[in-house]
Amino acid sequence: MNCINETLLNKNKVLLLFFIAISFCSCSKKSDINEINNALLHKNEKLRLEGKDTELITLNNEIIKQSQKNGYQKGVAWGYINLANMYATMGKYKVSHNYLKSASLIINHLHDNFLYAKLYHEYGQLSYVTGLSNTALSYNAKAIYYEKKLNKKGWLLGNMYMQRADFIGETNKDSALIYFHRGFTADPSAFNSSIISNYHLQQTKNIDSATFYITKALRLLKNSEYGTVRQGSIYYFYANILFQKKDYEKALEYYKKGSDILVKTKRINKLPDLYKQIALTYQKLNNKKGDIEYSARAEQLEKNLEKSGTEAIDLSLTEIIEQKSNDDLGIIGISASAAIIIIGISIYIYIRAKKNKKENNSLDKAITNKTSGRMNNSAENFTELLELAKSNDVKFIKRFEEINPDLIQSILKINPQLTKSELSLCAMIWLGFSSKDIADYTFIQHRSVQTKKGRLRKKLNIPSETDLYSFFTSL
Repeated sequence: MNCINETLLNKNKVLLLFFIAISFCSCSKKSDINEINNALLHKNEKLRLEGKDTELITLNNEIIKQSQKNGYQKGVAWGYINLANMYATMGKYKVSHNYLKSASLIINHLHDNFLYAKLYHEYGQLSYVTGLSNTALSYNAKAIYYEKKLNKKGWLLGNMYMQRADFIGETNKDSALIYFHRGFTADPSAFNSSIISNYHLQQTKNIDSATFYITKALRLLKNSEYGTVRQGSIYYFYANILFQKKDYEKALEYYKKGSDILVKTKRINKLPDLYKQIALTYQKLNNKKGDIEYSARAEQLEKNLEKSGTEAIDLSLTEIIEQKSNDDLGIIGISASAAIIIIGISIYIYIRAKKNKKENNSLDKAITNKTSGRMNNSAENFTELLELAKSNDVKFIKRFEEINPDLIQSILKINPQLTKSELSLCAMIWLGFSSKDIADYTFIQHRSVQTKKGRLRKKLNIPSETDLYSFFTSL
């Protein structure tokens, strides 16, 4: 009897050790993931704003290795996106494109809304700086779609709205201003206030509004932002107002302050326009030497960026970055009891992973049933729709309905009498095309597009103050 009790006691000890090991492993892994997420979000952002590219690249490469070791694919993809952003700001667009492609290969298997939002946000910015404006708008639309699914307001959503406003600013001033204010509402930062100021200065020509928002920006500027790219940009915009007021000496002072910070923070893509403004200011001050010097700097940087942008555009979509994995673990001389625990842990993790996969599949199925394919996550399908729309292909609306049936059904519930042409217009607006784009691709006049949009508002009872893109993406 004692022998039996002793045997049971020993078994209980083994089970206790087993569950302690499982608990330790689980907590340790969770702690590692929390540390990784914190580094990817907060440490990366601090280094990014300070322009410490070497430290940022080192940090993310280390995180990628650690994430690969832990089997944390989200960390790997997130790290790639952070690197893509850094290289894009340095003007290395081809390298940036490669990292985004590597990230997309992982993200398409994870179905993570946050990562989709980050990925398409960066794709949008990269497309815009390389001259692919329509593609940029489409990626931006997808980024906003996924970010809204997270039901969070903050700097990322604010930045997406600001980005969209920037993309459409030249063709649709009213809608751009709406998005600028949405961006500021989501993230009422000094930087976003300065962007609204610059927009008023450049587009609405309202110097009073421009002065109001730049004053607010200077007031909102935090000590933690000093020496960062945000301060450099705010000084740049402030100098623009001073230039407009013909205070050229003070404008030159702030242009120089802004350029020094942007050089320090490695924001190469922002410098050509700034150097042109400095050259123009020197012209106003009758300083020919300064004019020639900064005009030459701007021209050289533009050539470098143009070359880099061309390489990114021409880059094959099948290119990916090869990553070497150093995850091989040599397990030698493990004792029998340790081996049992490790095997037990492996079984537990396998069962838990299988359960999570089943739960995730159920969740995916529930979402799919709810949306009935409203937004197909495939980038290939999205690109296909863009190309069909751009070529004015008759198959466009049919294919759009196949990929996004809920949107078409929601529109037809409001007014089942809409024609295919009107549904096609709805789809193009939803994809992010501006009125000018729609006119170009459908071979009609810009005024005709505006007329069609007006009729569409009446048929769908859309108030004049409601942005059409926002209306359709909210359905």
